[in-house]
Amino acid sequence: MHGDIAQNQREVTLKRFKEKKFQVLVATDVASRGLDIPSVDLVIQVEPPKDPETYIHRSGRTARAGRSGTCITFYTLKQKVQLQHIESKAGIQMQKIGVPQPEQVIKASSMGIIESLKEVNEKVIPLFTDAAEQLISFHGGDAKRALCQTLALLSGHHKEEMAARSLLNG
Repeated sequence: MHGDIAQNQREVTLKRFKEKKFQVLVATDVASRGLDIPSVDLVIQVEPPKDPETYIHRSGRTARAGRSGTCITFYTLKQKVQLQHIESKAGIQMQKIGVPQPEQVIKASSMGIIESLKEVNEKVIPLFTDAAEQLISFHGGDAKRALCQTLALLSGHHKEEMAARSLLNG
């Protein structure tokens, strides 16, 4: 959502988000003002705001009615002082982490697959018994290895190990 979208379209979009018709809402700072959305558990800021009040307002979208949540703020080395200023004025300590490493990306994608697997209807599972037995047999009876191979394929990380990338240009 952004400031150039008509108000009625914003309301429709917000309604659909609240009804969980979609899981992600991307909003510019202008469009996000005044939104009251319960049960938001993650806010991502693509850069730190200039003042602590704005940071608290944005990140506070996650901690409504006694809930907790996570706010991720991307920043450059030039913005590090700005972030320290926000910490000092707001009386908070942010946890700083680096860019995810390739192994972390792969492990996270496999956890996403596990969440998706929970949606598989029990009635279709028997249709895959023959294929599962054949795959386990292909791996000499090693079911764990067969499952790992399947997860690698489903995650999209099956051709080669993910190479490390430059922190400067990705």
